[in-house]
Amino acid sequence: MIKKLFLSNFLSHKNTRLEFGPGITVFVGHNGSGKSSIIDSITFALFNEHTRKSNKNLVTKGIDQTLSEESGSVVVMDFSVGSVDYKVQRQINSVGHLVSAKLEQLKQNDSIVENKKNMDVYRPIISGERKQLGESVIGEVESILGMNYPKLQIASIIQQGEINKIIDSQPKEFKELLNNMMGLDRLDKSFTYMHSILDGFRGLLREKTGGYDDNYIIILKNKTEENKKKIKASKTSLESIYADLSKRSSEISEIEKEIEGLEPKIGKLQEVKALETTLLKYLKEKSISLNIEIEKNKKILFEVKNAFSVLHDKDEVSMTMQMIQCEKEELHKKINNIEGELGKLNGFTECAKKIQIKDGKCPVCNSKITAINNMFDISHIKKELDKKQKEKALVTSELVKLNAEELHLRKKEKNIISAEKTLSSYDVSAGYNTAILEQEISSLNADFQIISKINFGNRLGTDLSFYKVDDYSANLIDVIVKMRADLVDVDLGTLSQKKFIRNKLSSEFIEIQNQKAILEKAVSNLENEITEFDRLMSELYSASMFISDLEKIRSMVFNRDGVVSSSLRTWALNLISVKSSDYINTFNVGISKISLIEKPREIKVLCYGKRGEIDIVSLSGGEKVAVSLALRMGIAYLMGSSKIDFIVLDEPTSNLDDERRRSFVKIVSDVFSKGIGPLSQIIIITHDEEIFENSEIEQIYKFSMGDKGSIVTPV
Repeated sequence: MIKKLFLSNFLSHKNTRLEFGPGITVFVGHNGSGKSSIIDSITFALFNEHTRKSNKNLVTKGIDQTLSEESGSVVVMDFSVGSVDYKVQRQINSVGHLVSAKLEQLKQNDSIVENKKNMDVYRPIISGERKQLGESVIGEVESILGMNYPKLQIASIIQQGEINKIIDSQPKEFKELLNNMMGLDRLDKSFTYMHSILDGFRGLLREKTGGYDDNYIIILKNKTEENKKKIKASKTSLESIYADLSKRSSEISEIEKEIEGLEPKIGKLQEVKALETTLLKYLKEKSISLNIEIEKNKKILFEVKNAFSVLHDKDEVSMTMQMIQCEKEELHKKINNIEGELGKLNGFTECAKKIQIKDGKCPVCNSKITAINNMFDISHIKKELDKKQKEKALVTSELVKLNAEELHLRKKEKNIISAEKTLSSYDVSAGYNTAILEQEISSLNADFQIISKINFGNRLGTDLSFYKVDDYSANLIDVIVKMRADLVDVDLGTLSQKKFIRNKLSSEFIEIQNQKAILEKAVSNLENEITEFDRLMSELYSASMFISDLEKIRSMVFNRDGVVSSSLRTWALNLISVKSSDYINTFNVGISKISLIEKPREIKVLCYGKRGEIDIVSLSGGEKVAVSLALRMGIAYLMGSSKIDFIVLDEPTSNLDDERRRSFVKIVSDVFSKGIGPLSQIIIITHDEEIFENSEIEQIYKFSMGDKGSIVTPV
């Protein structure tokens, strides 16, 4: 209930104080006198909301439309909810910015003396509008009233021209409004809080059980069934493994006995293998030595034969050399003689050149010469010189040939000396028979051919007589053959194969044992897990029963669509429908019944007349006002148990004729005089002053406009 209002520099109110009591308060006055500003002051104080668009428009302006010299606008409102009194104050500066906002609560233990002394008896609740910090006067007011500004507009504060808003609003909004008026919105908080409680309980349950809650019961049950299937499958596999292990164990024991019987003979077999290796090594070395010996003897034979071939011409070479020496001596003598004669001829030539016969006369005595000696005839001398030169050339040519032949023989002599040295080095005499050496090479070749057929990369065959190339190899082969005779049924490959099989069986045995251990461990773990799951499911089942009970309570009691809320809404709708129908009948507009029908997400308003259901859309303006007033009166009747126990009507009779206006006054008066409705307070704003004449309404304020703004006078 609103108790006091103080407006300073607010719209047309320079300094206005109003006091409200329970019952009906009427504001009368001409349009523009500041009546509706009171509604703006109420919503501004509570929610910082109004119809003037900007806060700057709230600040009082002078006659010349300039801002007041005051610091801004201030609204202080005293109101009560139930038995608790509150004071809300909001101040803005000249440009509309918030200066302060605070909400206070009257102290309950303040003495009468303190109140009389006008001492500060209010305690602060909150101040400012810091929503981001969770500090907001608006938020606290919404919490106290149980509704915000839009919902308050529908339920309690009906601005001028908005009286029909209740039937024109969306059915979903109407349902939400009804929920808030009945306090069902608080059930939402409880519903949410119960969810937090359930989450908290589940959290504690998860902490206790290692991460499990009631949602895991089916999961654990399914896991238990899966584990049982796994155990069954694992045990079936284990039976197969046990049989396989027994079989492998028998096979290993049997093959171990066979190996034990073979191992003593294997030692001797190893000796045979060693002797065979020795034989092969010896034969290989023998092959190499034979090849070397053969090549050596071939070389000796070749060199000896060459030496004998060279020595075969030794005597002939010696005799030829002697003959050449003799011939060379003769030729040298001839050359010397020719050269002597050439010297003489050259001397004659010089003399002949000096003796020149001119005109057939002697150059000395000038006597006639009849004949010249050949010795002084240059042409004759020249012929003789040419002849001797040719003889010398011929002899020289023969000497060159002899020198060449001598050189050739000298080489043969060197070869003969080398051949003699070769024979000497091999200790071979001149009468040596090379057939002996050829026979020896042939014998060595035969032995080598036998050995060269041996494949040293493979084992020796069964017939070893072929490998007897000398006494040593023959004796070694005899020993091997004798030892082999004692080991006819023993094979190293058989032992190796049996050991391979044994090792393979042992590996398989170990692998199967590992599989067995893994399966046994898995079965044990699964059985332990089943035991743990059974324990957990027992605990979780008990917890789930408790949670189920809580969820039922939450769903039925605290859910706005639950049984309790639905029952309350049904009761409220029936009550509003009955009361609204009673009120609409007093208006005499041809509507006899108003019914509120709840649907899943909305509440629909239905009107009935003599001809049945009447569509809201087809109602006239006056009929809509009448229905809206009847509904609001019905809602007001219901609001006796709500936090909001007042209603403000701005020009509610603007669309009513005179008769219905007076009927409206009678209805409102009856609400309080006869106790028809539970409202504590109704504030009516109207310019129809005459309709309240002779009424029982005592608290009437008359609004008028003066030079300094609105003037409010009690009537």
